[in-house]
Amino acid sequence: MLSLITFADEFERVKARQRTYDAMVRNARTGHVTGGRVFGYDNVRSDRGHIERVINNDEAAIVRRIFDLCIKGHGQIAIAKKLNDEGAPAPRSQQGRPRAWASSTVREVLYRDVYRGVCTWNRTRKRNTWGQVQQQARREADWLKLPGPKLRIVSDQVWEKAHQRLAAAREAYFRTTGGPLGPSA
Repeated sequence: MLSLITFADEFERVKARQRTYDAMVRNARTGHVTGGRVFGYDNVRSDRGHIERVINNDEAAIVRRIFDLCIKGHGQIAIAKKLNDEGAPAPRSQQGRPRAWASSTVREVLYRDVYRGVCTWNRTRKRNTWGQVQQQARREADWLKLPGPKLRIVSDQVWEKAHQRLAAAREAYFRTTGGPLGPSA
């Protein structure tokens, strides 16, 4: 009898996981928030109970400034230092760290598709097959990419110029050092 109850419980967990996944897909397809906060946006609950992203103009100005500084040739560390010196508001800190700009935070802003109006969902998996918290990347074929023109903070031209500059800097670095691990790699 106990094994039957255990089997039924396991089956219900699988069904609950599938129901949750299906609800998240529906939310992502309709443009509703399926995760946490993103710098540059406010999460606002709609009349129907869904949470939607709305551009926060003060934070959006900082995002535009980061792209502008990148295009002008500033590196990610220099941009972070400049923003900290100016006292620019930074994204919410995690794990008890101080609230400030870091090069990794600037990099996240420069590579986040939502700033150019593309919403991407399902890039990572939060738990492994045993149910333990272990974030893993998913195949790009599993991603759900949807246009979100009302969420656009930077234009396609600005995005392309910034990424051309980042690619040129990456190429110069590899040409100079011989790769990410140096000449012996």
